[in-house]
Amino acid sequence: MRPVKRGDVAAPRSLTQADGPGKSEAKLARAHYRSGAAGSFPGFGAYKGDDVAEAMAKLFHGKCAYCETFHSAGAPTDVEHYRPKAGVSEDAGHRGYWWLAADWDNLLPSCILCNRRNGLRIASAGMSRAQLAATAETTVGKGNQFPIRGRRARGPRSDHKAEDALLIDPARSDPARHLCWPEAGLSLVAPRFHGRAADPYGTTTIEVLGLNRQHLVEARTDHLAMVQARLAGVEARLDDVAYLPPDRALAALAQVEAALDDIQALAQPQRPYSAMVGAYLQERLKTLLARNRALLAQVRQQRERRDANKRAGKRSANKPSAAR
Repeated sequence: MRPVKRGDVAAPRSLTQADGPGKSEAKLARAHYRSGAAGSFPGFGAYKGDDVAEAMAKLFHGKCAYCETFHSAGAPTDVEHYRPKAGVSEDAGHRGYWWLAADWDNLLPSCILCNRRNGLRIASAGMSRAQLAATAETTVGKGNQFPIRGRRARGPRSDHKAEDALLIDPARSDPARHLCWPEAGLSLVAPRFHGRAADPYGTTTIEVLGLNRQHLVEARTDHLAMVQARLAGVEARLDDVAYLPPDRALAALAQVEAALDDIQALAQPQRPYSAMVGAYLQERLKTLLARNRALLAQVRQQRERRDANKRAGKRSANKPSAAR
């Protein structure tokens, strides 16, 4: 999960226009709930507009807002209501945040495994792939869950922004403040620790969304292995530079720099699992770039000394011999 700035993409007009589907639906929903009618409002649908899907795809680069998996043609994308529209699992009497059903700030693109309740195998620290494959399934996925601490907003006159929501919204806060990526074994995401206490936002988000579910963990682990292999190749090239003559060494270092740029691009927002890759590369890239710069300076000095010696040799060869 990586942070996004919702303001980078204009809110869909279908949700903001005074006479558009979003505002019209909100009026009908308000009338439904004010009437005392039983059940949830049956007409929710404005959030499914084409311009909504396009805006979310642009903002999140075609990825799930939670797990950073790309939406494929064969897997449907859910328009996820961060605050659920038709009920709250933790509060049986709550009718949902219906007044936010067509609110752009409440919508996120989600893969079906993050958004829907499913029985999945969940990895824990120290597990091998074989152990994970043999683990019993656990029901995870957001559904209508929306855990908070303190008082819950119950209607449009309530201040829902004052809630202490435990589920991370990457459009509201930086997930890196709450999540980290331990590097041993399988690629698992973990809550950060503050002293001895696990971050409650990170812990809740991982558990509710099942961010350490089997196929996601395996995909992240394979992706990270590719990044590690490319870094190992760069390190091997740097080791070889010491044995090359200056001109060839400079060419090799230029190739290394280009390779490091390509690796760094794997942490860009439009790439899969970019938060994991960025966390892994952060210190390693600094070290390799510094090593590359140091070797570059060293090789340039060697070449300058070689060229200076060549010039001195030519001057000596061209100097007339003294008469005997």
